[in-house]
Amino acid sequence: MNKQLFCRASELEATLSPFALVTILTTTGSASRNQGSMLVEPSGATTSTIGGGLLEAFAIEEAKKAIREGQQSLCLDFTVDQEAKKGAGKVSLAIQVFAHEEGGSFFSLAHQWEASTIPFVFGFSLNTHASPFLLSASHQCVGSCDPELLNHAKKQLEEGADKRVALTSGEYFLTIPTPLVNLLLIGGGHVNQAIANLCHALGYGVQVVETRAEFATNTLFPYARKFSVATTIAKALEGVDINRFTYTVIASHNVDQGSLEYLVSTPTPYIGVLGSRLKARMLFERISVPLKERNRIFCPIGLDIGTETPQEIALSVLSQVMKEKSQRTGKALRDLERNLVVVRGAGDLATGVIIRLRNAGYPVVVWETDKPTVIRSTVSLAQAMFCSETEVEGVKAKRCKDVDEALDVLQQGTVPILADPQGESLGKLRPICLVDAILAKRNLGTRIDLAPLVIALGPGFKAGEDCHVVIETKRGHSLGRIIHQGEAIANTGIPGLIAGYGRERVIHSPCAGIFVGKATIGDLVEKDQVIAYVGEVPVLATIDGMVRGMLNSGLTVPEQFKIADIDPRGREADYTTVSDKAKAIGGSVLEVLDGFLGGR
Repeated sequence: MNKQLFCRASELEATLSPFALVTILTTTGSASRNQGSMLVEPSGATTSTIGGGLLEAFAIEEAKKAIREGQQSLCLDFTVDQEAKKGAGKVSLAIQVFAHEEGGSFFSLAHQWEASTIPFVFGFSLNTHASPFLLSASHQCVGSCDPELLNHAKKQLEEGADKRVALTSGEYFLTIPTPLVNLLLIGGGHVNQAIANLCHALGYGVQVVETRAEFATNTLFPYARKFSVATTIAKALEGVDINRFTYTVIASHNVDQGSLEYLVSTPTPYIGVLGSRLKARMLFERISVPLKERNRIFCPIGLDIGTETPQEIALSVLSQVMKEKSQRTGKALRDLERNLVVVRGAGDLATGVIIRLRNAGYPVVVWETDKPTVIRSTVSLAQAMFCSETEVEGVKAKRCKDVDEALDVLQQGTVPILADPQGESLGKLRPICLVDAILAKRNLGTRIDLAPLVIALGPGFKAGEDCHVVIETKRGHSLGRIIHQGEAIANTGIPGLIAGYGRERVIHSPCAGIFVGKATIGDLVEKDQVIAYVGEVPVLATIDGMVRGMLNSGLTVPEQFKIADIDPRGREADYTTVSDKAKAIGGSVLEVLDGFLGGR
């Protein structure tokens, strides 16, 4: 929803004029928008949009009909047909009709909150025409006192995403009309003034921090939510609100080392500093910030689009803010599928490769089996094959039913995973590079002619025959070595040592049967403790330690199949982040791909 929508709704409410709100509930496949709302009047006049085209025309007619026939609420579906494909997508819509009573102020209040960029939840029932409700960030509530519903709404203000919730009283849809994103602008100069004006157009709230009162005024910043002025920036920062939706822009010479280090300690995901590359070097030389936290600091600030004026710089900066907020590539949509990489497999080592490629800006599509036998599921994107979606180190993956859905998901900044172990989608995807990351210790069908560049991980492949390049996967001095001719070191069948344990830490099935886990990854276990069953046969822990890997329950396994592993380091074991080995292998893949595209 946008400002015009609630403004018009409040006007119609004041004149007791009926109208309908059309809201996108869900989308699948191809759709012009994934969320949005539109107001429809009895005449067919509209405010805001849900994407235009045939979808919007359909929604307008259905909304007019609902108003005319006195319907209060309904849900319906629209099938998206494209020239190249019928049934390319589906959009589920909710239509709510509002006929007002004298003295009503529901939408007037919503308009006031929105005009002031105060975050709030707007919710309505999908089952009956129960009263809609509003809940502001300050927990002011209108229209509902259901504690269960209000708890969901409060949680949504923390999470920041539209959602459907099923309650004992029925199903509700909760949406946040005003973006939770807000800009903390340090410095009241021309650039931050331009950023504030553009923020208003985007619906983003603004807070201004200054040491000079004359640069923190309603004249310069007419839409600012808050001003904080003090003798130092450090003191002024004490007067602002910072959360994980707060993006910080520093355009002031008065920010000292302590203030910058304080900002790094807050939840702000983005700290942009206006300045040159020389200023950036000097900045990083003097601040004391952990290396991993420096990724949140951007100096110079903005995207490279050729800027001169404050307004152009504002566009560049907010484009970068949106890129970071949405975890997108920032590339032209036309070029998004260029340099596409297909990765076979999404186990823990393959996930390290996928994450490094994804973070370097490469679009990645994954081929997996329908039920992958991954052990370290907490660090394997293959887990999406079981639970539809998963996330590892900030990289999201989603199971897709076909190539069309995969390409749509790719545009949303998520890694699509297809159940395509034989690579039947190769012709549609036409990747620039294919990476065999199955780690089966043998070749399961990868050929050197499948893509312009074919990379294989580990033993079972010969560079120059099966693929162009092999990457060494055995721990030790040669880990990550790039092999252009020949093979990786042969598999010894002996697991690498951790805290002096090798074979003992890896557990295999005692017989054939259906696997059912009892312990879960992250559990501390003792030797001889029952951690799983294969059929009715118990599986015992072989050593004391932490369960770092466990097969998904319900899979049928043969005898002596790897089903779990235990880390003897116990509490010190890390089971939530990609291993150094996986990232080293991923770095080698990235080096080969960059070199190939660079003509080296």
